[in-house]
Amino acid sequence: MKKITYISLLVLGVLVQACSLEEDMTSRATREDSYNTVDQCKAVLNSCYDNFNAFITTNFALMVEGCTDIWHVNSNTPDAFCDISPSKPGCGINLWTYCYRGVMRANECIECISNAPISDEDRLTLVAEARVIRALYYYYLTNTFNGVPYYTCMVKDDSDLERIGKLGRTPANDIRDSLYVDLGQNAIPVFEKYGLDIKTSEDPENRARYALGLMLMAKFAMWRGEWERALEPLGKLEAVYGTLDAYPLEDTDWGVKNTPESIFEIQHEYSTTGIQYYSSLGRLYYPKIEGDGWYDGVYMPQWGTNLSNWAFLRTNYHFAVFRPAEGTEKKEVTWAEYKNCIMKLPLTYGEYDPDIKRYEAVLDMDAIKAGVIRGQKIDRRSYFVLGLGEMDKDLKDPEGNSTYGQTFGEVRRNGRAYAGPKFWCKNLVSSYDSNNYKIFRYADAVLMMAECHFRLGDFQTGEYYLNQTRARAGVDDITGLAEDTFLTEIMNERARELAGELHRKYDLVRWGVWYDETKKWNKNSTGLKDKIRPCHEYYPIPDTECAMTGYVLDNPAYEDMGMDTETGEE
Repeated sequence: MKKITYISLLVLGVLVQACSLEEDMTSRATREDSYNTVDQCKAVLNSCYDNFNAFITTNFALMVEGCTDIWHVNSNTPDAFCDISPSKPGCGINLWTYCYRGVMRANECIECISNAPISDEDRLTLVAEARVIRALYYYYLTNTFNGVPYYTCMVKDDSDLERIGKLGRTPANDIRDSLYVDLGQNAIPVFEKYGLDIKTSEDPENRARYALGLMLMAKFAMWRGEWERALEPLGKLEAVYGTLDAYPLEDTDWGVKNTPESIFEIQHEYSTTGIQYYSSLGRLYYPKIEGDGWYDGVYMPQWGTNLSNWAFLRTNYHFAVFRPAEGTEKKEVTWAEYKNCIMKLPLTYGEYDPDIKRYEAVLDMDAIKAGVIRGQKIDRRSYFVLGLGEMDKDLKDPEGNSTYGQTFGEVRRNGRAYAGPKFWCKNLVSSYDSNNYKIFRYADAVLMMAECHFRLGDFQTGEYYLNQTRARAGVDDITGLAEDTFLTEIMNERARELAGELHRKYDLVRWGVWYDETKKWNKNSTGLKDKIRPCHEYYPIPDTECAMTGYVLDNPAYEDMGMDTETGEE
């Protein structure tokens, strides 16, 4: 924590040094005069949101999606293959710094706005919002590092810095319990009192209020294995959002912003006066880029032209792979052998390729039109989540030929998909990505309700919620799940519904299977299968942060891989 604050003070010092000696400093804002009006309070509270953009970037996506059972990324970035240690924390240092900066700002807003000379309604609702934002930062900290330093007071002076800078790890589940209580007692009732118990999309500013607070409460309870306690906030969400069939699957596209299903989105805007947001995360979700509008053999200029190549997500066999028949004889794929999450991809056999000694996998456009392939319904989510080829009927290549139904080279040769068009950005420019990142949406909550009911032994109700996502995807209901199979189906359904939405590793860690499942299914990731260790389920606290506390903070889990937790060396 001291390091974070010192960085802030250093920046302030640089700004002060840059001022002219003749400059009039009497109008400079101070803490004391920054909370006198509603607009001032909102302006400071708005700054609490800034840090989400700072750490939810490409490397974060590599950590939570790329190193899992359903995706892999061939990249030399440490986060892509778990080349992580206390001295090489990867995206952990970024997440640690910006989350604690967000916590520090939120704590100040809670205390200062609580004493602001504004109306009770404005004061209480703004403070409640700050509590929700603080909880979200701790959600990421505990999910990523497990136990972390926990404090909820404002940093007022050097003595506060000194005390906070010596805090050790508070157990993650203790933090989650504290935040569950805080949100339940001090935030949710305030929103209900003032008529803000509404969908996020109904808030004109899409702020982090009622729906996100309830979602975080449920997440915290589920991490603690408290299923009945999780159902309390989930029930309130259901009262507001209803059933999932009210929300079109097409609206899960990241380019369709602030939809009725949304619970929380990272807001990105575009301005004609210049690029407002710059991130390479979008290109991670693209097919292989060949330039001039060509993507792995398919002409799709609508997604941007002349883009430099980048690392990209590809599916593992566990998730969504159609493996073409080997040899000179076509053979039907035995799906039970591969146990894919998405069982019936809209792919079939094409021409025999002597170079790869197998039949190519190609898009079956007749099956897509019919919605059925090999006697089973095609999961509609495969069109959005997976990059298989061109699905736009109206587009043509430079010679005027239709590109509809053309299949990406990686899919043709290996039957392995990319991330799909739900994540792609129209007219991508360089690394500019104007999509909103849909961090939480209602389908996630529906599947959480399914899991909670299953865990409590109410399988009929669990199946009711599970089948809401399946019905929207156009596939048949699942019935008759047994006690020893429901978790597998929940794991697979969350993969089908939420793949790429920056949750997968956190889900697997909560279930206690991240290492085994990731190791099992990552056969094609360069380096990951050799580097991954059980301790990597949580990132290490960066050794620079540990050193600042005099090693009150440490990384005992990393001792198991032969590392000195003070130096981070092997």
